[in-house]
Amino acid sequence: MGLRSHSLTAAFGFSAILLMATSTWAQGVSPGDLQRIDNDILQQQTQQTEEQERRRRQFEEREDVVQDQTAGEEFYIPPPGGPCFDIRSIDLEGFEAFKHQPEGYRDLIGTCATAADIAQTLNLINTFYQELGYITTRAYVPEQDIADGSLAITIVPGRIEGYVYGTGKPADLRLNAAFPTARGDLLNLRDLEQGLENINAPRSASGQFQLVPGETPGGSFIQVDVQDRRPWYLDFQFDNSGFESTGRIKGTSSFGLDNALNLNDQLRIGITTTPFEERGERYSDSVSLNWGLPVGNWLFNADLGASDYRFITQGINQSFVTEGRSQYLILLTERLLMRNQTSKIYAYGDLKLNRTKTAINGIEITSQRQRLTIASLGLRGEQTIGQGRLFWNIGLKAGLDALGADIPERSVIDQDFRLVKLRADFSTPIGKSGLTYRGTLAGQYSDDILPGIEQFGIGGWSTVRGFHDNSLYGDTGIYLRNTVEWGAYKAPRFEVRMNAGLDLGYIKPSALRRWSQDHLAGVSLGADVIMNSQVTLQMQVAHALSRPEDSPPNTNPAFESDKTVGYVSLRLQF
Repeated sequence: MGLRSHSLTAAFGFSAILLMATSTWAQGVSPGDLQRIDNDILQQQTQQTEEQERRRRQFEEREDVVQDQTAGEEFYIPPPGGPCFDIRSIDLEGFEAFKHQPEGYRDLIGTCATAADIAQTLNLINTFYQELGYITTRAYVPEQDIADGSLAITIVPGRIEGYVYGTGKPADLRLNAAFPTARGDLLNLRDLEQGLENINAPRSASGQFQLVPGETPGGSFIQVDVQDRRPWYLDFQFDNSGFESTGRIKGTSSFGLDNALNLNDQLRIGITTTPFEERGERYSDSVSLNWGLPVGNWLFNADLGASDYRFITQGINQSFVTEGRSQYLILLTERLLMRNQTSKIYAYGDLKLNRTKTAINGIEITSQRQRLTIASLGLRGEQTIGQGRLFWNIGLKAGLDALGADIPERSVIDQDFRLVKLRADFSTPIGKSGLTYRGTLAGQYSDDILPGIEQFGIGGWSTVRGFHDNSLYGDTGIYLRNTVEWGAYKAPRFEVRMNAGLDLGYIKPSALRRWSQDHLAGVSLGADVIMNSQVTLQMQVAHALSRPEDSPPNTNPAFESDKTVGYVSLRLQF
């Protein structure tokens, strides 16, 4: 593609520059004005993507449920000594329901085994299955004559006889949808933990379970106790995370409804706006609807929304009014692949439809008219490491020529782009100091020219702190956030937590955008004040340690905003 060789003059889209250069009203548009407009548009587009990813992480990263490996029954070991029996062979029955035979039981062969030795072997078999999560599976020795040296061991698989509420109410759609196993299936603790996490996924629900002996050998009923609070909630938040171009103060209202279908489903509607701005000059609005449904080992989620913005850029001879509008729909499917006592691995796929339009002084910028269809495939996981917890995600995104996807021919964007994204979040207490470390490593790689919503950005409160109105954008980049938290004060209804951070980020220069340097660094200090678990006040101050300070030819302008920035957020939950 020949347009790839153009320098930063293509930053706003080469066709847009041609259009504006031939317009009678655009005689005073300088390259610097175009770059500022481009940056402001990118801020809006990347912020929308960040909000989508944040909602997705909130929905996926639920509170972990890990139950005791045992079923509350102590293994019996007879006293040592007594007569012994020569064991020449062992006939093991009942293991066919499982993938593998237990380990260690063949060690009895060739020995003169006492009752204690045989009991110890049974306990080894029981422990083997317990560690796999089959906590009600038991091995026993049936009545037999082992004078011939042949020992028979029978394994009775633990199975589910049904689910029931703690009140005695029979299972309904909610319980049946939550648990991945049904009546007659092998009872595995990992499956029960998964089901309980699904029940606890809605904000208003809190559940636990216990095993009740069934009517057949090895059978158990799963008795589930669920405490449901008010199914709806309201959140209000005000902060200064908005941009200078569209309005600094943002207000967000959220409404949530749990179990509307009695399927552990969650509905969330959010509205964000810049409430104190003159609408004729600048604003930024967005609305979103998110609905999620966990079903056994599966997770389904739909996220749709729209956004509008308007800002004015002062040119040499006149001002330029930029307006943008976008709509999106994301459909996500996820499945649990593996789960044990310390880790989980999921596979996911999603499809995103995004429609974007941009106009300057009422004239649509055709190169910014984008109808994108984007598919994603990936793996994500959760891992307990010592006292720490790791969340990781790696995925591939691809632009598709399907479902109405269309990008103007004169656009420099690659419609069939490919990119790889990764993210890892780790938190752990630091010894017995009372400090907690939280780290985030996120990156993206692509050889293509990406649309604005897929650009990787650094510089902001969610990436590299110390920056707000100025950011670096590119197709490839990486950043590392490091935060140390500690409790400063805690009372029954009042808590103060402090935090300090050091962040680093890098953006690979591209044919469309480059700055005098390709990296950022910043530090931060903040406090969270929590009152009555309903009011949260967040305050942060951050300082840029390293940023572009020069404006060489064919580069984006140097960062001009203050090196020290502040953030204040007030959240009310009802």
